[in-house]
This record gives sequence, structure tokens and C-alpha cells, in this order.
Amino acid sequence: MIRVATFNVRHGLAEGAEVPDPAATATVAAALGADVLALQELDVDVDRSGWTDQLALVRDAIPGAEARFARTVSVGGGEYGIGLVVRGTTSDLEDLELAGRGEPRRAIVARVAPAPGPDGSARPPCTVAATHLQNDRRVARTQLVDLLELLDDRPGPTVLLGDLNLPPFVVEGVCSELAWDAIATPATFPARSPRVQIDWVLTRGFELVAVVVPDVRVSDHRPVVAELRPTGDPRVPSSS
Repeated sequence: MIRVATFNVRHGLAEGAEVPDPAATATVAAALGADVLALQELDVDVDRSGWTDQLALVRDAIPGAEARFARTVSVGGGEYGIGLVVRGTTSDLEDLELAGRGEPRRAIVARVAPAPGPDGSARPPCTVAATHLQNDRRVARTQLVDLLELLDDRPGPTVLLGDLNLPPFVVEGVCSELAWDAIATPATFPARSPRVQIDWVLTRGFELVAVVVPDVRVSDHRPVVAELRPTGDPRVPSSS
């Protein structure tokens, strides 16, 4: 079994706050206990968040973790983008630029060998993608289709994590068409009083063991945390 999570951290700025708190954000992110953690809206050496490397703060709070950053834009003297944090090792890393107008969007794709489980047993590798899609629904839908089709060329089982900026009826429709599983959760945005799920865990070749949306308030999103078990057939969605 593997524990995965996705969290849009909004550069550590909670709803209603005037100043980001990167240390608090890193503590909350690490406490999710994920083997694989996708992060969105990270600042690295940006003035508004105190020139901190927010991805490094999270990585350093998780023993044995390694991390990968993908810049989407330059801002405030530094970089802003997405990250992937893994308890284990990564290989076959790709930093993909997603087509579409508006703010540039990227995806990090990697083969992940998770660290041994709590009992010391080895866990099988999987393919992981982390992303943050465009906030124009039509563009985001196209980016999602393109990314899922690209992942067809990667060995399974496979999980896509991220802020997709898409509601359930769009994500579930795309997943149905392309033979993926979309994990429905309680609403994730906005954090104080969530109204819609736009943060997602999508899988192929995994079955869902458990999922939770923790009530944390260090961002304007709530994270999604899921425990997954490989089905043994990475090309067949777990619901079939």
C-alpha cells in the first residue's frame, strides 16, 4: 500500500492572512504522512514569502525524502511553480510543459520506488505525475486529456496528483472516457468553507483503500490524502 497526497499551498498564505507562513505550511504538509506528495503554488526564493525555499522546507521535514521542483513563472526575484516530494527514490524524471494559453503550466512525471513500508517490506514501484492545470476550464480539460494520454506510455500502476481546476463532472467524464479512476472526495476549495472539489487523485491500476480531506487552514485549499493498493493489472482501472 502507498499513501499519496496533493496540496495547493498558495505560497503559505492562509485565507484572511496578510503574510505567508512557510514554516507552518511545511509542518502541515509533512504531517500528511504521504509517501508521494504533490505540491502546487510553491515559492522558491521569492520576496513575498521571505526568500524561503518552500519545497526544501517540506522535503527537510520528511525524513528520507527527495524533491523535484518545476518552475512555471518567475516572480518577486525568485521562482514559482510545482513540486513533487517522495519518500523513496525517483527515476525517469520528466518536466513537461503543458500546451494552452494563460499562465504557463507544467507537470512532473517520475517513476517512484517508495521507501519500505512500516514493517520493513518492499513496495512495488509506480508512475507518478504531479501537476497544476490552467484555471480556464476548457484549457484545463484539454491539458488533462493530453497528460493522461501521455501517461499511457509509462509503466503502471499510475497516479496523477494535483490541482486540476476542474469540477467532478468534468474530471469524472474524462476519466470514464480514458479508463482512469477519479477519486471523489469532499470539497477542497476554498479551505474555510469548501464548495467544490478541484484537487484530485486519479489512478490506474490501483484500488482505493481510504481517502480523507484534512481540515487544515494554512492555504486557501485543503489537501487530499489517499491510501492506494496496486491491483496487479496496471492497464485496467480499479473500478472495472
